[in-house]
Amino acid sequence: MSEKKLNILFLSSWYPNRVLPTLGNFVQKHAEAVALQSNVAALYVCSDANCKQKYEVVHSVIKNIFTVNVYYKKVEHSIPLLSQIQKLNRYIRAHLMGLKEIDKNFGAIDLVHHNILYPAGAIALYLKRKKNIPYIITENWTGYLPSKKMKFGFLQTRLSKKIARHASYITPVSRDLKEAMINLGFNSNYEIVYNVVDTKLFYPQLNKSSNRKIKLLHISTLDDAHKNISGMLRIVEELSKQRTDFEMWFVGDGDTSPHIKTAIELGILNLFAFFDGAKSTSEVAEIMRNADCFVMFSNYENLPCVIIEALASGLPIVSSTAGGIPEHITDNLGYLVQPLDENGLLKSLNKAIDNIKSGKYNTNELSDYSKNNFSYEKVSEKFHELYHRILKD
Repeated sequence: MSEKKLNILFLSSWYPNRVLPTLGNFVQKHAEAVALQSNVAALYVCSDANCKQKYEVVHSVIKNIFTVNVYYKKVEHSIPLLSQIQKLNRYIRAHLMGLKEIDKNFGAIDLVHHNILYPAGAIALYLKRKKNIPYIITENWTGYLPSKKMKFGFLQTRLSKKIARHASYITPVSRDLKEAMINLGFNSNYEIVYNVVDTKLFYPQLNKSSNRKIKLLHISTLDDAHKNISGMLRIVEELSKQRTDFEMWFVGDGDTSPHIKTAIELGILNLFAFFDGAKSTSEVAEIMRNADCFVMFSNYENLPCVIIEALASGLPIVSSTAGGIPEHITDNLGYLVQPLDENGLLKSLNKAIDNIKSGKYNTNELSDYSKNNFSYEKVSEKFHELYHRILKD
């Protein structure tokens, strides 16, 4: 007799929507993984400056997920305190409207899977108290990391810790993030569950031409304070003085103008450093297949999806040790350097290019690591086991 499917509600403080289509797309991927073995509904609430009504409820089925987005008219009040009160009121009411829509069209919820603790975790806490529905929290936010040096207000800290304390489990995507949250006093049960990569979309390209230049690749928001694009550009300039058998591509949805200016000043634009804009997921997969090495030189990180996508595409990694990246990148998968260590990055890129040209890296081995740790199937199994463990207690 087959096991009855659970009804799982994905709540989130970030989720793709019409205002910000890529916001929290890693949360959506977790929902897709869970949907392999459970019935999944997803609810996300946000303000929309273009909302013509006070509230607008939009529901659809996206990759087997019953998705409800509730948009509310942006609050504009001359008195800041009243503005905050109105915003909070609309935020709560919008969630209640969304929950009503889910109850009517999806059915009773067995467990809430909340994502990004604050602020929407308050809704998960409300459902536990009101309907005795247990919840877990998956956390991706880098704001808890000591390198960010974030300061939390009293009310946010108190509410966040209360939400954490009443969760059945918190599932950070890296050990580094788990330790950071524990050190900040977020008391709960913890279990690490990684981010997801679509290994049917991200896979290696075999038999690449050996006569072309080695293509180094970086994909991100291109935010310099976070990703240290300027540091990578300086290294590209230094590397170009030592060898000319490479090119470095920077791809992302951020503002490229300051980086292009830097590349022009360094004399490397469209010679060794190239820029491209935002890409769809399938376009990113194609770009990765045509690259030879993925480069990340972040000042802080968690476990970026692009790292595991690059591994799935058979690319060795050259990265800083920020966040949870060192938990996965061993010597046979690439090289690690300390954040801001430009000399270390220069040496590692030289070694990586030499290794690529000599055929040291086994693209199937790199891809298999991603399949065995980050595939939809592996992450689905992890959450499925955890849900049933909680519901049996």
